[in-house]
Amino acid sequence: MKFVSLQLQEYPIEPSFRMCTDCVLFSEDYCNVYAADAALIDTGATRTSVSMDIIRQLEVSPKSQELIEIGNKLHDVDVYGVKIMLSPELVFDLDVYGLPGEGRGAVIIGMDIIGMGKLTIEPSKNKRHKGELLFPTP
Repeated sequence: MKFVSLQLQEYPIEPSFRMCTDCVLFSEDYCNVYAADAALIDTGATRTSVSMDIIRQLEVSPKSQELIEIGNKLHDVDVYGVKIMLSPELVFDLDVYGLPGEGRGAVIIGMDIIGMGKLTIEPSKNKRHKGELLFPTP
């Protein structure tokens, strides 16, 4: 079995540093694209979520709507079909939540992707952590 290793970077996202990765999002027909340089790795998120400015740029229509909890508040959010590429070998065809609010350029990688691989985070002496997501490939 082969594996694809995705090295995570720490980005300053207030109030501290968070593990992130680059990714590229596509509409389901690959006609529209958005490149994100700091997609947040969030083990507390069940599903990957994308801010509405990105959804508008991808020109995708909602497939359904779901009631979810964000920050202890319930929100009705639309669900959109997109493709997310973390590396040339890792392209995921997913239903993602459209994040409510005015956030811009936000991509939150949830357990729907993280759970397909193995996440390791190593604390370092200089307070900068190293992270890796390891995915099996066919």
